[in-house]
Amino acid sequence: MVKQAESKGNIDGNREKYMNRYAFTGTIICGHCGRTFKRHLDNCGSVAESACWICNSYINEGKNSCSIGRIKEETIKGLFVRVFNHLYTNRATLLEDYKARLEREKLAESDDGQLTKLDAEIENLLRQERMLLTFKDMGYADLQSEHAELAGKLTKFQAERVELVAELTKQDERIARSLQLEAIIEAQGGPILEFSEDLFSRIVEKVLVKERTKLVFHLKNGLAFEETYTLKRGRDLL
Repeated sequence: MVKQAESKGNIDGNREKYMNRYAFTGTIICGHCGRTFKRHLDNCGSVAESACWICNSYINEGKNSCSIGRIKEETIKGLFVRVFNHLYTNRATLLEDYKARLEREKLAESDDGQLTKLDAEIENLLRQERMLLTFKDMGYADLQSEHAELAGKLTKFQAERVELVAELTKQDERIARSLQLEAIIEAQGGPILEFSEDLFSRIVEKVLVKERTKLVFHLKNGLAFEETYTLKRGRDLL
């Protein structure tokens, strides 16, 4: 087994590529239980062999734990092609409107002075804390409750500041990723006729399976597209 693994290049320190050898590995998420989907071959070894993706809960615990079932790999690929072509055809409206909305949200959060107000509150509380510590050094020992209340307020405002800065940073990242996405789309030069693993990996963050026939493609810049298909007599109609 060791020799066979080495002959195929599957050696210690070089196994991550085998864990992530499929474009959809780790990206398809169950909307019911939150677990990832795993690749499975139907009719393995026969002329009717086909790949599908199944929720790990379904595989490990049975259909009672997850009712979504299997989704054909070719169907997911076809839906991505549809998402990309829709994005390419309407890129001017979709991306410009999205970037403009992110800029407005960021500007609104910056202009209303939330960060300035929080900084002022934090500085005021720090000043009060320094005064309390001075009194404590002078012998006023009964200030523990006041100090605890002050520390609680300070922690609260500092947490709010961290969240606000994180949100502003996230918007910056989404704007930057939207510009990257725009460049990727323009470089493609037109709609695609078939699935591209490289293209999928570059622009898709995850695929959320809300229902067996309803998937949401979340792009890396924050945009999301819900796509559906129809099941008919064992065939998937896109």
